[in-house]
Amino acid sequence: MLYYLSLPIFSILLIVAQSTITDMIFANYFIFEISLVVVIYAGFHLDIIKGTLLALTLGVILDCIGGSVLGVFTFIYINVFWFSFFTSDLIDTEKIHVISFFCFFCVVLKGIVLNIFYYLAFDVKLISDAFFIIFMQAVVIGLIAPVCFDVMNRSGVLSYEK
Repeated sequence: MLYYLSLPIFSILLIVAQSTITDMIFANYFIFEISLVVVIYAGFHLDIIKGTLLALTLGVILDCIGGSVLGVFTFIYINVFWFSFFTSDLIDTEKIHVISFFCFFCVVLKGIVLNIFYYLAFDVKLISDAFFIIFMQAVVIGLIAPVCFDVMNRSGVLSYEK
């Protein structure tokens, strides 16, 4: 019960911290998405109901705070969670290179889906550096993800595991 009560509060704190880090360090050149790493971690370690609720909450809060079209990040985060959840049985989710590559792949996929959505919905053309920005964001998240996974494992952030 405590998980469900504290989920919105900690989700808001995570999104605000993520936005602050992005604004201060990276000057909005690309988004440093710790929340996506948390969703992937949840896909590897939580059951389907709790993880889907976590992805839904993080997606809705990111949509509201980020100012994007309502439901875009929610859709992406839920799909990333389900993809992580269903592939967690097929891969060794404790190896560092697997975590890095999986997070890299999810960030690239998220960037491509967002760019396709904005192109189809609003006819927004990609800037010339869009693929470079997506690639660099994926590299940074791929390098940071094993550290985040280790911190979450040691601190027991998501203590209600399968």
